Amino acid sequence: MSDMTWLFASDIHFPHHDERMVSLWFDVLKYLKPGAIDLPGDIDDAEETSRWVEGTSKEGFSLNYPGIQLTRKFQADIHEISPNADKHFHDGNHGWYRHEKWLDKNASFTLTDGVYSPEVLYEHSKYGFQWHDYADQAVHRYGDIYVHHGDSISKHAGESVRNDVENWGVSLVRGHSHRMGVYNRTYDLTGETRRGYEIGHMCDVKQMGYDRTRNWQPGFAYGIVAGTGEVFIDLVPIINYTCVIGTKVFRG
Repeated sequence: MSDMTWLFASDIHFPHHDERMVSLWFDVLKYLKPGAIDLPGDIDDAEETSRWVEGTSKEGFSLNYPGIQLTRKFQADIHEISPNADKHFHDGNHGWYRHEKWLDKNASFTLTDGVYSPEVLYEHSKYGFQWHDYADQAVHRYGDIYVHHGDSISKHAGESVRNDVENWGVSLVRGHSHRMGVYNRTYDLTGETRRGYEIGHMCDVKQMGYDRTRNWQPGFAYGIVAGTGEVFIDLVPIINYTCVIGTKVFRG
């Protein structure tokens, strides 16, 4: 097997996304031509079915909601650029997970009727993505690396993924915290190293009113899957709509 690039994006929160950051990410996508792409959750914000709007005029559900439609377009645009990539969509605590709970409580039918499902909402298979529910275990992808949206939330960068790595016992790439951080732990007796990566966000923080402190860092991650099986992951911070992949500078 030859070396392969791998690209990640999470916590975009359509329609509360930062358009310049998303456009910058697509510039990187076109440059890297990755063989694998993972979306570790919270692509659709799903505000309309959240507890934050319960009982207000915003509460409800429709396939025409911007978050759903923009998530479809995001996948379609990725698929157009990278039709043959190994693409995985990992649901977060927003998205289908949130919609499903609301529909189960409020719809006049049961979800087992098949009226709504992740495929109906996001059409992920149409765009070549394999779906993973938020309630699922972390998914093994390449080498020692697993991917999930993430479970633990701590207030400092790196703490959330540290908790998940130690609780789950795997090396992990995840979103959820909106922070960028790296955690490594080596077990001397076995020589094993477990590592974890929180990969940041690409939402517009001015639109995210549920957290007043917002100790968040914008960015994403990419990696190299070596032909010999090793996996190398790098965090890519976005600073003033600028990021760096290797020695190449991208400006949004």
